[in-house]
Amino acid sequence: MSPIQADYYDGETSVRQRVSLLAGGGKLKVIGEQVNEVFDLRRVRRSLRIASTPRWLYLPGGGACVTGENDAVDRITRTRRYDRLLQAWESRPVLAALAVALVALSAWLLIDRALPVAADEIARRIPREAERVLGESTLQGMDRFLLHPSKLPAARQEALRTQFAALAQRAGERTPYRLEFRESALGANAFALPSGVIVMLDGLVKLARRDDEILAVLAHELGHVHHRHTMRRLLESSATALVIAGLTGDIASTTSLAAAAPSLLIQTKYSRDDEREADAYAVELLQKAQLNPRYLATMLGRLENRSRRYRPGLPDFLSTHPAPEERKALALAASRQAGETEEPELEALAIPDSRQLRMLDPVEQQVLGLVEKRDYAALEQLLSAKQQRYEQDPATEHELEMAFRAFRYLGRSAEPALREWSQQMPRSYVARTARGIYYLWRGIEARGTAFSKETPEQQVQAMNLLLDRAASEFERSLNLTAKPYLSHLSFITLSRYLGDGELGDRHYKEALAIAPQSLSVRQARMTTLEPRWGGSHRQMEALARESAAQLKDPAAAAKLAARIPADRGDEKQRSKDYAAAVGLYDEALRLDPSAAHMRCERSWVLSQLGRHGEAYAEAKRGLTEAREDSYCMERVVWAATKLHNHEEMIAVTTLVIEVDPSAGLAYSHRGWAKEQLGQRDAALQDYLAGAKLGEAWAQQKVGAAYLEGAGVKRDDDEGVAWLRKAAAQGNEEAKRVLQTKGR
Repeated sequence: MSPIQADYYDGETSVRQRVSLLAGGGKLKVIGEQVNEVFDLRRVRRSLRIASTPRWLYLPGGGACVTGENDAVDRITRTRRYDRLLQAWESRPVLAALAVALVALSAWLLIDRALPVAADEIARRIPREAERVLGESTLQGMDRFLLHPSKLPAARQEALRTQFAALAQRAGERTPYRLEFRESALGANAFALPSGVIVMLDGLVKLARRDDEILAVLAHELGHVHHRHTMRRLLESSATALVIAGLTGDIASTTSLAAAAPSLLIQTKYSRDDEREADAYAVELLQKAQLNPRYLATMLGRLENRSRRYRPGLPDFLSTHPAPEERKALALAASRQAGETEEPELEALAIPDSRQLRMLDPVEQQVLGLVEKRDYAALEQLLSAKQQRYEQDPATEHELEMAFRAFRYLGRSAEPALREWSQQMPRSYVARTARGIYYLWRGIEARGTAFSKETPEQQVQAMNLLLDRAASEFERSLNLTAKPYLSHLSFITLSRYLGDGELGDRHYKEALAIAPQSLSVRQARMTTLEPRWGGSHRQMEALARESAAQLKDPAAAAKLAARIPADRGDEKQRSKDYAAAVGLYDEALRLDPSAAHMRCERSWVLSQLGRHGEAYAEAKRGLTEAREDSYCMERVVWAATKLHNHEEMIAVTTLVIEVDPSAGLAYSHRGWAKEQLGQRDAALQDYLAGAKLGEAWAQQKVGAAYLEGAGVKRDDDEGVAWLRKAAAQGNEEAKRVLQTKGR
């Protein structure tokens, strides 16, 4: 037999030596320059033959030889039937592919079918104490990297814990759990950890419109605890990793599974069957506790809408869940079985009314009249024509905005008409957009104008309810026309009040894709970048530079840039550095002389510096340029009081009343000015108008008129009634007169 040429490794160093192999008499002799060894051939192991790849001969004692003479290796070593069969399969591509398919199928059956059953059985047998340790370590890990202390007041947290404990007690549920509250960038969410720890994030509490919705979500999470879904998912994930490691030969990596368990839990999602099981559990629990299951359906729908709206096309925590329609149907079916009907979400909240301004623009007046008549066909024709004209000529964006501006100011009574319009024409872009604008501005009205920390939670919830409805209408409108400019523009404003910068950024980019030269889009975006909305002056400056390079109209770029010194002026004003504020407002007005609201802000600062004449002139100019600016209306009236010019007071208050018939303060001041000029009858009419609108000073003046019989027939009872209304608001003169009369 000819020698076999091979490379020899002694098993102790990496030195390779060229050797010859001789086999015979049950022995294998290895001969080289520095090697002369004899081994028992029966104890020599060989690697399997795979095509023409080199073979390894593993020698007793740790050495090894490598050779490419595969036929010779087969001759000197024993060839088992298994080896021959395996070689035959490997040498035929079709059979090799079939083998790979069989392995893959077996692995899939093991992971998809066998492991869940095994994990379920094992999870039931794991001691609660062991699960508790795992749950605590997971929560600690999340607290370090993902979660932050809750910003909810301690009393609010305790109230929710108490309510949920009472619900579980009413239902007779004894599954042990612990409710924790956290703040996180994960947003509106809740999840269960091993050992019964349920984590409720602040975002979900804020998203809920009533506590019953929060309790319904907690019931769902308690379902995961009851069925030990989290532990089952962990066991499945760990076992899957072990199977894959075994198939790939990377067994060493499995040693880190135990240490990685908390991280694995964070990434693990429930299966659809788990979610169905938790939903069914929640519905049953809510029914036993006599809480309507429709609250679960409402919250699931809101979460699904929010997820689709704010993370379009991206995986989210609902991605492994059953279809939202299926889940809501389950809860609503249970609700109907209990004799309940699904009530419209908006019925839970009275829509705040708007200031009933008289619309000066002819198109706005026309829109208002058509809404009052419920002439939906005419509304459709008018507004669709504006939309079509805009799509043909983007330069008409201001005309389009003004046509829809009327819906900002519609009051509570308009909601049924807008709802009926969209129901009759569900595919109408203008109907959806009009209704969305209405809900958006009623939501802003519901919140009020106070700083966030000074705004009651009830007002925030009212705002969120209306903004959610607005967002739903805008979302539906996006696919109903080729250029949904107004929808994107409204979403930018909406994002500001929701505190969702990503939402605003996305719709800003989509709006620019439709209207690359739009100033309105950039102005809306600039507002979201103000520090009070979570942005910064650096971001505002970056937007101004970018816009200056893109806008063809230098005046438009200057208007946008003016917002930066104006916002800095607002900051100086709040810190009472009035001189610096005036300088910044001057800078802003040089860039944008037509900024009416900015002039009225400057007017207030000037009045604080005692420059009352300038303050009045600035406020009057601002009101003249922006007749519907409510702040300018208030500012010009107050500025006029410092001038002691009665004719001027009558002129400016008349301007205000023409636009805002509900401006009680303007009536009161105009009445006083007329009285000073000797126009007593006309003054009394203004005092009566102001008194009916709730102005305390006007009520005191009307009460005094009735008691004295000045301009009206004397009526002590009527006079006392008006004085009591004024006194209830703190009017000192009314209190003094009532005390004098023993009333």
